[in-house]
Amino acid sequence: MADLDCGHQRHVRNRPPFEPRPWVDDAAARQARVGTPLECHLCARPEPWDDGGDPACWAGLLCPACGAVLDGSGHRPGCRDG
Repeated sequence: MADLDCGHQRHVRNRPPFEPRPWVDDAAARQARVGTPLECHLCARPEPWDDGGDPACWAGLLCPACGAVLDGSGHRPGCRDG
């Protein structure tokens, strides 16, 4: 299971021929891949009612310290990052 920057998690499996990832079966090879960028399928997926312009998830737009939406309106009072 990969922990993504957006806050979601993603299963990373070796399922050839669609997802050939033989490195997941070896502990050292998995460790060498830590930090490798992975796309978040949840954030990239549009909502069913949407025309495809907005992502299904806005987790990447939240301040990790206070939870404020980073849309220019500022952080919550007392936030260490604001």
